[in-house]
Amino acid sequence: LAGLIQASDGNFYGATLQGVGASLGTLFRMTPANALTPLHAFGGGDDGGNPLASLVPGSDGNLYGTAFTGGSNGVGTVFSLSTNGLFTPLWSFNPTNGTYPAGSLVQGSDGKLYGTTSAGGTHDVGTVFSLSTNGSFNSLVSFDYTRGAYPSNGLVQTTDGAFYGTAASGGTNRLGTVFRLTADGTLTPLHSFNYEDGAYPVGGLVQATDGNLYGT
Repeated sequence: LAGLIQASDGNFYGATLQGVGASLGTLFRMTPANALTPLHAFGGGDDGGNPLASLVPGSDGNLYGTAFTGGSNGVGTVFSLSTNGLFTPLWSFNPTNGTYPAGSLVQGSDGKLYGTTSAGGTHDVGTVFSLSTNGSFNSLVSFDYTRGAYPSNGLVQTTDGAFYGTAASGGTNRLGTVFRLTADGTLTPLHSFNYEDGAYPVGGLVQATDGNLYGT
């Protein structure tokens, strides 16, 4: 389900949802000459399982990602992967701070990784979190239907320094929202969908050169 990224070494890196070992997914490297090397086979334990999202490059040269299942509580993990194949589990989610991360991470200008979980939190409808690259975790927001619910994609940090994202449900009409999040954890709904303008956004946002955000 996840796309490829090209890392600083020129190679492409990606994830598969299933396959190899316990059929819980793999991480792999592919050269521009199409030589493919499996780097990690998920086992469903502390490493996680079934990654849904693309990897993201960190400023330290490592790649970072989320696994939808597995971990200490069976509800997902965050991990790092070096370009030489060293895999390191960083965080195991739990029902309090979020479960089942489905979206990609983004590295903020402060060096921390930011992401969402599609469930869990106070109302079991998803969370936003930050994580330092050494594994220090901070739960920032628990969604509550009013501000959105079940975010299924990651965040984007824009030129104003804030993070923006979509929630697939919740809001005024329970049809999804667009929201803004500041680094201190203040979340503000910006739009509630109403069928006329769309409903149930599951994709992420992108900031264009005109400064506006675009999504589906």
